[in-house]
Amino acid sequence: MAVRWLERPRAARACGWNGLTRRGPRASLERGATYLMRPDLRAYVLSDGGSRVFGPGPADLLERVGELGSLRAAAISMGMAYTKATRIVREAEEAFGFPLTERTVGGAGGGGSRLTAEARELVERYRSFERTSEDALASAYATCFAGFAGVRRLGCVVMASGAAARFGGAPGEKLTASLAGVPVLERTLSALPADLLDVVVVSGHADVAALCGRLGVRCVAPGGPLKSDTVRAGLAALGERAGCLFVPGDQALLAEKSVRTLASELTRSPRAIVRLAWHGRPGSPVLWPADELPALAGLTGDDGGTKLLSGHAELGRRVRLVEAADEWELADVDTPDDLARMEDALTEKGGSK
Repeated sequence: MAVRWLERPRAARACGWNGLTRRGPRASLERGATYLMRPDLRAYVLSDGGSRVFGPGPADLLERVGELGSLRAAAISMGMAYTKATRIVREAEEAFGFPLTERTVGGAGGGGSRLTAEARELVERYRSFERTSEDALASAYATCFAGFAGVRRLGCVVMASGAAARFGGAPGEKLTASLAGVPVLERTLSALPADLLDVVVVSGHADVAALCGRLGVRCVAPGGPLKSDTVRAGLAALGERAGCLFVPGDQALLAEKSVRTLASELTRSPRAIVRLAWHGRPGSPVLWPADELPALAGLTGDDGGTKLLSGHAELGRRVRLVEAADEWELADVDTPDDLARMEDALTEKGGSK
């Protein structure tokens, strides 16, 4: 036996949808129309020779036999010829090696058919498999099409809540400090493409919030001073996402090209945990898939995602590394000397990332 999934995207009518127009033999979309897409899935169990022996049609047929007590009545209710219904049942029985229906005698109709115990178990297993696979497909679709054709973009939490004690000055001052004439946080934000990411900055610092307001970037305050509070606040602000990128606010030389490559890697492997790296050494940012976001939201204490990775070997095997263009992309600003070195590196690069 083998399983084949047939996937077809379907268009659903959205608010303001103008429908389809036809010009000649082909349908065309009206200019300005908005379409929401969703995946559609059909599963078929195949014989070793590749012919279909079970799928949604046979499952529907058996369920109706169970409801109506007759194969003939089930076929009529589906608009199917009785000869076709008997052929479907017979071929499935031959493939699985057990009977699916058995005759009943007597009753108002003079007899009929009922499902065998094996048939009921087959349908139950198939429906469970179908539901599980549809959930997985929906998750993969949301990831692979994130930011495309109306599908919701990936989330991005910019971590900007730290006290920055080593930098000195007022809390949050390092993020608004000038790096070659541009605030550190603004340079970080410039690497986050709006077509791919919905960005939220998490910070309780007034100067950071003011900068975000000037840039038109959403800023929310965490519920507490710990790193886990920042993670939780960012995820809550973004809502359900196919994945979420976590970026330190002081990673000012991060390049947009690297961020796009991180997103592309998640698209290719929707369950991957994708990290930027330099010569194989992982760092930030980290792009987490949807299935691990609840675990991140459940963190406590002053820990971020690295705590999950260090404690679970299975998660470590899901990590994919994306090599940065240079080591400065992974650098952050802890001290004024770090800022000065970063400015020198920026100057050497000609003033651009």
